[in-house]
Amino acid sequence: MKILLAALALSAAGGACALDIHLPPETATYKPSELPGYQLVLRNCMTCHAAQYASTQPPASPRAYWEATVKKMKKPFGAQFDDADVPAMVDYLVKTYGAERGAAMPVAAVAKPVAAAVPATGGKDVKTLLAANGCMACHALDQKVVGPGFAEVAARYKGKDGIAAVAANIRSGGAGKWGPVPMPPFSQLSEADAATLAKYVLNR
Repeated sequence: MKILLAALALSAAGGACALDIHLPPETATYKPSELPGYQLVLRNCMTCHAAQYASTQPPASPRAYWEATVKKMKKPFGAQFDDADVPAMVDYLVKTYGAERGAAMPVAAVAKPVAAAVPATGGKDVKTLLAANGCMACHALDQKVVGPGFAEVAARYKGKDGIAAVAANIRSGGAGKWGPVPMPPFSQLSEADAATLAKYVLNR
């Protein structure tokens, strides 16, 4: 009887279907500020994680804490930003979320800060697009980094509608297709530039 029950349980488990999970789009944003580090944080941090990361850190955390946190993102986690950007990013974070809050007043309102973080490229070549939008901070050609490798994306979207699908995903962002880490939207890209990037990805 026990053997029969075990066989039935294994059969039921083997017939289970994989769930297709769709997470809601990312809506959190970093607090707007006139500090130079604000734009750097938008460009460098939203690539890999949500803005809630900063707001959930201890509010009394000192400058040294934020400096260690930012440097940790570069090594060992591999975030691709210049060492020269670190002081300004730390200054924004500690004055906006840490122990030095109130040292700099945030801007009252900045419309769509994420979209403004990277300027539109206006039909530039694919290498310029990859660099300007920080694509290689989260992707590699043939292996997973933060997001999937381009070869894996190409395998999934192989077909006549692949370019349109990948281009739409680049512009709209999202989460749940490749794992829990959300990809921020790159809505500032024109449809032509998004298609250029999509063609490059699908030709890997």
